Amino acid sequence: MTDNGGFTISGVPATTYGVTLMYGPNQPMLPNTKDRVAEVLGRVGSLFISSDVGSKSFSLPCQFRDCETASELDALIKTLAHALVDINGRAKHLSLIFDDSPTLTYTVRYSGQISFDRKWVGCTDFALDLIADDPLGYEEETETEATITGDPESMSVYSSGDISTPAIVKIENTGAATVSGFELKTTIEVK
Repeated sequence: MTDNGGFTISGVPATTYGVTLMYGPNQPMLPNTKDRVAEVLGRVGSLFISSDVGSKSFSLPCQFRDCETASELDALIKTLAHALVDINGRAKHLSLIFDDSPTLTYTVRYSGQISFDRKWVGCTDFALDLIADDPLGYEEETETEATITGDPESMSVYSSGDISTPAIVKIENTGAATVSGFELKTTIEVK
């Protein structure tokens, strides 16, 4: 496992900003739900229609480390602030990758406020609050290519993710003859 200080932001290790994740990130197992309910006159309670998961919040307990002077700390703070917001003060959309799960990427933005105690310069604690409007982490897309020459022939496609993801099937006839009586069957197995 690579030590980037606990995480990377848009490909830049946290250590580049002088930041270290103090312990495992405080992240919910699942984000809050967005429930859709209806209130019916004369009926107690509400009528549940459906729900989806909402955005996912990350509160990363961090520390600025190895700053000997207040001016070094100020420089680190400005560098991190520049990484989180654009020149107009709007939160940037950033990729977030944790060292303990380097294949999973979240798209996050800064949310909230960063407060810390400046009395102790050498090691300053703070919480970095980020929010993923899309609560799902994504892995790199994989592509499987196969040439089917027999009749009948089958091919299996597997997903390592934990979110239902339909396969995209592209069929191309590279031969001279027309293919007739072609049938495509898909089966989805949930484990």
